[in-house]
Amino acid sequence: MDLNLPSTVCFRVTRYCNARCGFCLAPPDGAHPPAAMLKRRLDWLEGQGVKIIHFCGGEPTIHPALPELLAHVHERGGGSRLTTNGIAMTEPLLQALRAAGTRVKVSLHGDRAHHNAMVGREAFDLATEHLRALISAGIPTSVQTTVVAGGEWVLDWMADFCVSEKVRKLSILPFIPRGSGYRNKGEYGLAPEERTRLHKQVLRKRRALLGRLDVRWLDFTARPVHVVEADGRVVLERASESMDTLLFTIPEDTLQRKRIAIRTTANYHA
Repeated sequence: MDLNLPSTVCFRVTRYCNARCGFCLAPPDGAHPPAAMLKRRLDWLEGQGVKIIHFCGGEPTIHPALPELLAHVHERGGGSRLTTNGIAMTEPLLQALRAAGTRVKVSLHGDRAHHNAMVGREAFDLATEHLRALISAGIPTSVQTTVVAGGEWVLDWMADFCVSEKVRKLSILPFIPRGSGYRNKGEYGLAPEERTRLHKQVLRKRRALLGRLDVRWLDFTARPVHVVEADGRVVLERASESMDTLLFTIPEDTLQRKRIAIRTTANYHA
């Protein structure tokens, strides 16, 4: 079948996480598929014309098969992206990211106290340490920052931080009431005037730092995103779960039978 998928999709390798962000778009729900199943889904996406896999979660770096999955995509001629909270970053994963030419986006939400409060644990030092390790390894790395109510000051702090750390791109995400964020929208939700003001501030910062830092406004509510969920559903995500569209569910049993049939036929002809 042809779902007319875009060239890039968000691919959730797990819904487990090592943080508890109060604004999380995809909070832990217990879905943590094995490597073989994830590879079959990647092959299915390749068959649908998808060229770039954006590995996400949950927290994708805690899945032990992530280096293997990156290599799988690369070996088949595909490109890869990774969004991570930066808490877990092993040397084998760094090597796999470098070998696959993966572009990495690290989520960092402000100074130590603010970031740790946002993600629900002591994580700032690990995230910044691993951000520097990624840059030192020559891996294209940017920063993604979620801004919540009362957090407009974060834009200036993050821009200064990125310039000092030689990060070339900063994406600013206004808070979206999805997942955990829906439960916390009373605390985190941006009033319309706050959202408008923040957007204007981002545009001014972008002009001011042109050539030094690429500051971007990244609003997921403005454009639907194609996502492969950890349970195999292909979803077009919009501003809220109630507006999402289920496009397809990848038939794991059918994929497995197809592979068995191919092997059986090959053995027969041999």
